[in-house]
Amino acid sequence: MQTRFGMRTAFAALLLACLAGCGIEEPLSEADKSLFLRPADLVRYGFQYDDPASYEKFSKSRQIDGAYQLKYEFKPDGSERRRVFIYASVSVAQSESDAALNESAEAVGMVIGLKASGVEERELRLKSGNDQSKLRLLVKGDKPLGNIFTVRDGRKTYLLMVTGLYFDDAEDWKKLVAPKLEQLAGYSPV
Repeated sequence: MQTRFGMRTAFAALLLACLAGCGIEEPLSEADKSLFLRPADLVRYGFQYDDPASYEKFSKSRQIDGAYQLKYEFKPDGSERRRVFIYASVSVAQSESDAALNESAEAVGMVIGLKASGVEERELRLKSGNDQSKLRLLVKGDKPLGNIFTVRDGRKTYLLMVTGLYFDDAEDWKKLVAPKLEQLAGYSPV
């Protein structure tokens, strides 16, 4: 049974990757951008950049099935003293079952990529909140590197990976991402 589920998940991930290439790029609004954890949210942790916008990449696409995919990446260059890397993805599927499939496919793809580079994940318990959310600590050897957070809210999925900064306390993490999750709850891509 596990093998069959694993094969289905792998097939779904491949199918989603193929469909992702079939999207139509659309302009991002400020409401779109507000969904993402950005450098200004990390100032209190000692991350400050003179020109953070120069390290940011945004994209928004409408897929052939009508779903939306938004992505954000923050990757400062080597000249910055303290570097944090942020990757986030928001998907708005046509149905809740499509969202669940998308969430599984993204998580499987991320885990495969991390394991290939020797990074392990350790789940951190969130005491309350959305039953569909997971917070994981990324560790290489015994050294914490960052976090991966996933949540599904109906037809919407949210994936956030941060490295260069990590949280081993789920309550501190919740305080950081709560404003973004509030935005996600009321968000519509159109």
